[in-house]
Amino acid sequence: MLGWEDQPILNGGVGKACFHLAEALAKQVELTMMVPQADHWALDQHAEVVGLDALNLAEVKQAPIPQTYERFATTHRVPAALFPYEDAIQAFESFQEEESLETSDTAFPAGSAPEAAQTAAADHPVGQPQINVAPTTRGTLNYEVIQFSRYVARLASHKEFDVVYAHDWMTFLAGMEIKIQRKVPLVIHVHSLSFDRQVGEPLGWIYELEARAMREADLILAVSDRTARMIVKRYGVSAKKVQVVYNGSDKITASPVTPAKRKQVTFLGRMVAQKGPLQFLRVAKQVLKQDPEVHFILAGHGPQLDEAKLLARRLGIDEAVTFTGFLPPEKAEALLKNSTVFLLPAISEPFGLAAIEATQAGLPVVITYQTGAAEVLPQASVADSNDTAGLANLVVQLLQDKDLRQNQVEANQQAVKQLTWGTSADQIMESLHTVLQTQE
Repeated sequence: MLGWEDQPILNGGVGKACFHLAEALAKQVELTMMVPQADHWALDQHAEVVGLDALNLAEVKQAPIPQTYERFATTHRVPAALFPYEDAIQAFESFQEEESLETSDTAFPAGSAPEAAQTAAADHPVGQPQINVAPTTRGTLNYEVIQFSRYVARLASHKEFDVVYAHDWMTFLAGMEIKIQRKVPLVIHVHSLSFDRQVGEPLGWIYELEARAMREADLILAVSDRTARMIVKRYGVSAKKVQVVYNGSDKITASPVTPAKRKQVTFLGRMVAQKGPLQFLRVAKQVLKQDPEVHFILAGHGPQLDEAKLLARRLGIDEAVTFTGFLPPEKAEALLKNSTVFLLPAISEPFGLAAIEATQAGLPVVITYQTGAAEVLPQASVADSNDTAGLANLVVQLLQDKDLRQNQVEANQQAVKQLTWGTSADQIMESLHTVLQTQE
């Protein structure tokens, strides 16, 4: 299994999903995990801490609980600093500017740099992931993807296994190389697409890598029906090759709905375009016109944080808005329990674990039709991501109607009981068995 990160706290939902799926799968199979290991310099560069909480960097670098893959799986940490949400545009521009070269080397000594970064080439023989390569400096995204894939391929050459299971685009290249090298089936798990992260305008080399991996994969797992449909439509993949496996939940007991001490609407997640933090503020403006007593919390960090703060001032609502910056899990949970409504006005969200976490914390949720979690929360309040007034009206209704809040939360919590990582792992195991049977 090729995972995203050594410490599931740094990159949000995908890191959590990889960890909990691995933990559940390890109860049924002999599992080997290969994850990137960032050095301290890389962590210092990427783990930005801002906001009201006096949170130190050491706390950010620690896993939220004693979560280490060694507890349940053979684990190899690969020296590659993969930070999927940082510097993607810069990496792409660097890739465009460099002179293209070619390489067929798949492994190199520890500490040495790969000669090039790779991207899929359409004219290469089918079944062989061809890469047009460009030399670049350590720390750029294309370098680190190659760093990871080559080390992983070398590690895999000394192991016996039945299937390679890769999570999201940063591990896809490694998965393809292992498939060819060891002649085992490749299963890829899509947690998000370039069309999500770049809001409909995918960066070329990342999109090409995704497209190549989907062609090479024996099976594609998607986190929602919405994502599955996008894979079929945007990447030309047969629907028969794609299966939906919803994310699970790591919380056993949901919290009851508690009386609201104040009217507080909360956003929790990365401050990136796809999750809609700027739309959150526009909705807040509309809500405040109807109820000036409401307070709004944006918890999280990311590239749109400064822009969001500026927009709050431009809208004249900065006194009604608090930016907390990054919050560790226990503080994030406390924030949700002290809120009245959870609002995620996402523009393109494949699933949205935060909406599930908010539901379990006893909160009604307002989400968009562009959010995968709408498929599993039957009583969520839903509107189009561009319908600012509609989203605001849904928030106001929940703030004003205690019974509506109670009924929504209870219905959604009942539905969420079916979403466990164990259930997800069972579905994945069934799919893996099917793939292996077709290879016989």
